[in-house]
Amino acid sequence: MKKALAVMTALLLVFSLASSACADALSDILEKGELVVGASVGFPPYEFYYTNPETGKEEYAGFDMSLAKGIAEELGVELVISDQSFAGLITALRAGEIDMIISGMAIKPEREEVVDFSISYYTGSQIMLVRAEDYDTLKTVEDMTGKKVGAQMGALQAEILEEQFSNAEPLVIDQVALLVLDLLQGSLDGVLLTDMVAKTHIALNPGKLAISEIPVNYDDVGGVAVAVAKGDNESLLEVVNAYIEQVTSDGTFDSWVDTAVAQNATLIDTEEE
Repeated sequence: MKKALAVMTALLLVFSLASSACADALSDILEKGELVVGASVGFPPYEFYYTNPETGKEEYAGFDMSLAKGIAEELGVELVISDQSFAGLITALRAGEIDMIISGMAIKPEREEVVDFSISYYTGSQIMLVRAEDYDTLKTVEDMTGKKVGAQMGALQAEILEEQFSNAEPLVIDQVALLVLDLLQGSLDGVLLTDMVAKTHIALNPGKLAISEIPVNYDDVGGVAVAVAKGDNESLLEVVNAYIEQVTSDGTFDSWVDTAVAQNATLIDTEEE
């Protein structure tokens, strides 16, 4: 009888500890008064370092960072950014070193097995960047037959170039900036890019570049979302999801994107001078 009681007591203790460990992270965040967000701060315009011209101080910039700041303010806590390699973010989240990931992380089935995602806050697209003067003549995939099209080596765009634009003359190199320069100089007729990167270069070269109407097909992985530790985090996700719905519906998120693109264009301009 005593042995059975001891076993039952031990089991209750284990269950109690497990329940405590799996408690919703929201209460822990509120208790400590800070939200630790993991990000790889080197992926403009999602997140990057930006020197504020008014203060001369280096700041976190990008629409991911704006989202992180907004969520922290919504919770009434201090924001702490943990800048680390993208590859280690999920490991850090699962180890409890960070509270969430906001770092351009796409929803993928293999990731959903180890983390829980919020609703998507951004769904990127792949586009064909052309010179503004060619916008009216390059409108279909067929229009690119025999044309010179560039893409970044090892990127999704290189796969799209090979599969969807097989009748074009490809140029695959490592540097996106060089591809855009070749486009501006007339050595290329188009460059395959993500829409965010394209908007950055359009902002840097006003009136010279445009996003073509050429349809670019690719497999969307479900958009970009906030990741939290897998488990009993419904309350935290409710707050995050409600905030994402608010800023994506009232135009706030779009303004963050515009600001990030403009700031990143300034950085590119400075680097290329």
